[in-house]
Amino acid sequence: MLAFDFDAQELKQIADEFDASEKDLQFAYSRALRRTAQTMKTRARKGLRTKLQLRTAGELRKRLQGFRFKRGKGLGDVKMWFGLNDMRVSAFKGRAAQTAGGASFGGHDFAGAFVAKNAKGRRTVMRRVSGKAWPIREERAPIEDEAQRFIEDEVFDEIEEVFFKIFLAEVRARTIYGVGSA
Repeated sequence: MLAFDFDAQELKQIADEFDASEKDLQFAYSRALRRTAQTMKTRARKGLRTKLQLRTAGELRKRLQGFRFKRGKGLGDVKMWFGLNDMRVSAFKGRAAQTAGGASFGGHDFAGAFVAKNAKGRRTVMRRVSGKAWPIREERAPIEDEAQRFIEDEVFDEIEEVFFKIFLAEVRARTIYGVGSA
C-alpha cells in the first residue's frame, strides 16, 4: 500500500492566492485527491500492461480497483492498494513450451508442469494438484518485484505535479467560476 502526504503550507499558499475559503480548500483538496488517485491508477494500469506484456488490461483492472480516501483531523489522505500477487500464465503474451523437466513460459521454468489447453482453448502451463490425473490447475508467474519497481519509479514519480495541477484547477474553478457553490 502506498501512502502520500502533500505539503499543507503549499496548499494554503495556493488557496490564499485565489482567496479561497477553508470550505473551498477542503472540497478542492478532496476532489483533487480522488482525481489524482484515478489518474495514477490509469497510468499504472496502462504502463504495467506493456511492462509485464499482458494480453489484456482486464486482469490488472481487477487488481488496481481500490483506493481509500479518508478525512482525518487535517485535510485527509489517500492510500492506494495494488494487488501484486502472482498472475495466471495465460494472462501474459507468449507461448508455453514443453521442456524435459516440465514446462517454460516467458523465461520462467515450471518443474513438473506440463503444457495443456485451458478453458478458452489457449495453450498454457498446468500442474496436477495431487498424484491423480485430476484436478489440475494453471501455473502462476510472479509479478511483484517488476510491478513494484515500475509503479514506484515510473508512475508515482510525478504524483506531486499531477496533484498540484488538479488542485490548482479545482481551487480556480471554485473561486473564480463558482463551481460547487449553492
